[in-house]
Amino acid sequence: MGIAFSVIVVVVALYVIVKYVFKPKKVDEKLLKEPFPLKWKKFLTERVLYYRNLPDDRKKEFENRIKQFIAEKDIKGIDVDIDDGDKLLVAASAVIPMFGFPEYNYPNVREVFLYPNSFDEKFQTSDEVGQRDILGMVGDGYLNGTVLLSKPDLEAAFNGTRHRNNVGIHEFVHLIDKADGAVDGVPEILFKHSYSLPWIKEIKKEMLKIKKGNSDINPYALTNDAEFLSVVSEYFFDNPDKLKSRHPELYKLLTDIYRQEPDKII
Repeated sequence: MGIAFSVIVVVVALYVIVKYVFKPKKVDEKLLKEPFPLKWKKFLTERVLYYRNLPDDRKKEFENRIKQFIAEKDIKGIDVDIDDGDKLLVAASAVIPMFGFPEYNYPNVREVFLYPNSFDEKFQTSDEVGQRDILGMVGDGYLNGTVLLSKPDLEAAFNGTRHRNNVGIHEFVHLIDKADGAVDGVPEILFKHSYSLPWIKEIKKEMLKIKKGNSDINPYALTNDAEFLSVVSEYFFDNPDKLKSRHPELYKLLTDIYRQEPDKII
């Protein structure tokens, strides 16, 4: 009886996982065919500095990429209400780092979960922003293909001003890195072979500066090469002028890797 009951529990659990976690979202074809909403344009202009400073033709391209992401990915609130603005910020987080790669729309992502605050390894949240350590995470195991983000920290990253930290961009860069099968700070889907050695050398050089206290790069970059990539990518896209001024060699490598020069945009 006990064994039979356990089997039933496992079967039900598997059914729930397959139905609600692994079931792909149906593409929203209606959204793709409709003009980009004016209220969405206004929101992006107010909140996303990267979008605000694009020339008009590139803004149109950015809008189409935003629609594509929202139409194909399932963006949900976990114990928190979300609106179109939250979905736009998630999509902007994804589009910005891959804007130099027009056809890319994260085939390794099915859904994005927004949490009411930061959280811990067990996905328990706090009532206060920053009370828990984790602001964002790329899911693994049964959550493979899922991105988890703190809603207030995502919103704080896009307040229309320059930052050096952006949890949304940080996590989507991890996904770009993960697309080749290894989260190692060398995202092969972006790299020409000639980039690899100079990039690895630059990581080691910049890490040494951080250790010695001679760098303004977030010390979290010292965690490993993958975190270094995500941390400096946040800086690259959110405050490119400052990164170029203080870390010119690093900036040049990132422009080659991402096929973008954000200092000419922001």
